[in-house]
Amino acid sequence: MNTTRKSVPPSLKTTILYKSAFTCCVCREKGEPVEIHHIDQNPSNNAENNLVVLCKNCHDEAHTKHSLSQNLTPERLKKFKKKWEEEVKKRASYAMLPGNNLDQAMWTFINHQKLPLLFKKNRIKFRNHLFEELKSQKIMTEEGILNFQNNEVKKSDYVTIYDHFRWDIAQKIHYVYMYAIDDLILKYAPIELGAIWTKKEIKNLIKPGAICYCMRGFIFKKGPVENGIANREAFASSKNIVIRFIASTFHMYGVSSYTNTFLGSSFIAALLLIKNIFKEQKKLILDATPLALGAGFIGDYYNTPYPLKYTWAKR
Repeated sequence: MNTTRKSVPPSLKTTILYKSAFTCCVCREKGEPVEIHHIDQNPSNNAENNLVVLCKNCHDEAHTKHSLSQNLTPERLKKFKKKWEEEVKKRASYAMLPGNNLDQAMWTFINHQKLPLLFKKNRIKFRNHLFEELKSQKIMTEEGILNFQNNEVKKSDYVTIYDHFRWDIAQKIHYVYMYAIDDLILKYAPIELGAIWTKKEIKNLIKPGAICYCMRGFIFKKGPVENGIANREAFASSKNIVIRFIASTFHMYGVSSYTNTFLGSSFIAALLLIKNIFKEQKKLILDATPLALGAGFIGDYYNTPYPLKYTWAKR
C-alpha cells in the first residue's frame, strides 16, 4: 500500500466538512473539534468516498482494535458517513422551509421570471389541485408561465404581478409557486451560507450557478418607480464578504412587502442563485439573483444541523 501522505485539496476538505455539518459522523456531538480520516487508512487516497469526518475520540477508536467490542471498521465508517450525510442534507433542507419556522413565515418575493427555467432544468413539476385548476383555466401553463387576466392595471403607486389577476386567482398563483419553491429546496439542498461564512470556505464550495440560502439582515435601497415598478438594490456585508442582488417590486406579494419588508434594514430568508463571485479590493463579492425572499422567519426557530456563523446565531 502506498502510504505517502497527500494533503486533501482545500475544496474537497470544505465539501467533506460541509456535508457532515462540521460534525463527527459517528458520535454526532455538536461543538467537538473534528478532523478528516482516511477510511482505508491510506493517507494517499483522497477520494471523497474514502474520507470521513471524525472527532478526536472517534478518530482514535478508528485506529484501535478491540477483541470484545465492535471496532470502527472501514465498512462501519462508510455506513456512518452515508447515513449522517443523508440526514444532514434532509434536515438542513427541511429547516429552510417556511412551514418549519413560525406560522407567520412565508415567501413574499417570488421570482416568477427565473423560477420556471430552474424548475424545468431540475425536473420539478407544479403539483397540486390549485395548479391543475389554474392550468385548466389557461391562467398558468405546464411550465409555470402566467397569462395575465388584466393587461392594464390602474393604480396610483406600485403594480405587482398579482394585480393582473382577480384577487382569488392571485392567491392561488402565490400558493402554487410557494409549494414549488419548497420542492426545489428539498430536491436541490441549497448551500447554507451561514455555515461557511469565510472567504476561504465560500471560494472552495460555491461556484456560479449554485443555489444558496441564508437567513440574516439585508439593506434594501429604494429605487425610482417607473410604471408602477421599482428595483430594490439589496446587500448584506460581514467579515469583508458581501452578498448583493436586485429585487423587483413587480414580484412582491402583499403591500407590506414593498412598503416595509424589503425596504431599509430587514431580517429575511433568502434563496439565491449565485451569478458571479469575485474580489473587489479586500472584499469578496457574491452577485446573486433572488429566487425567493421570505418574511416572518425567526432565527431561534431555524433548526438547521449546521453550526452557524451569523451574528444572531452567536447570542
